[in-house]
Amino acid sequence: MKITPRFTKIFLPLISAMLIPAGSLRADEMRPALIGNGPKSLVNLINTKHVMDRGVKHGALFFMARVDPNGFPSYSKVWGMTKEIEPLRDELRERLAEARFIPAVYHGKHVWAWFYGTLAFSTTDAKPHLRIFANQEVPELEKESDFIAPQPIWLPGKNFDVGQLKDPFGSWWTGDKPGIAYLLLNVDSSGQIKSVQVEKVDPPEASRYGEEAVKRAQQWLCLPAYRNGKPVDSVTHLRWYYVPAFYRLQ
Repeated sequence: MKITPRFTKIFLPLISAMLIPAGSLRADEMRPALIGNGPKSLVNLINTKHVMDRGVKHGALFFMARVDPNGFPSYSKVWGMTKEIEPLRDELRERLAEARFIPAVYHGKHVWAWFYGTLAFSTTDAKPHLRIFANQEVPELEKESDFIAPQPIWLPGKNFDVGQLKDPFGSWWTGDKPGIAYLLLNVDSSGQIKSVQVEKVDPPEASRYGEEAVKRAQQWLCLPAYRNGKPVDSVTHLRWYYVPAFYRLQ
């Protein structure tokens, strides 16, 4: 997935994020994990001046964070980097380690949720501007919409049946080579997964990456996508990374 030049160069001034206000839903309703706007929110922790001083003029990065019920992102990954925006990647990685999110809510309880976001940075008249979006869909990012992508969640006691695929990766895994399955995730407004399709697999020889990713994704529980603060049906892209030991995503 490539962020277009048009997107990376057109931003509004710094704001917290285009997300559902934490107090806009009742406690018994569903709510996705949110960036928030407190002093520990990701958007307020990132030192934009430091990034600009290190030579970054504009750029965008994708990231994923597993947001625990206490709001702590206990696991995260960043990707989509080029050499020119390496300082931006380093800053995002560091701040993700100390950020606090607003946790997701499912049936009135805080739950573990996977937040898929995009960070976009630009400078205008020597002033830094930052946006963080709760999705990774290029058409939505270009419009700077308030779309929030579906978020897989985990509940205590939920087990996933992965069948007999104990070693689905063959020589690609044992050879310590990473792989990616590109999926299309169809989720309705209640959070029910309607379908999961494989767009492509990289490397193409490792077709079992896609098979395994579909098998696992079909068993997810999900919070639905949101638009204008309301749950909606959606079809979104998802990258499923198979990362061998000691390999680090860029």
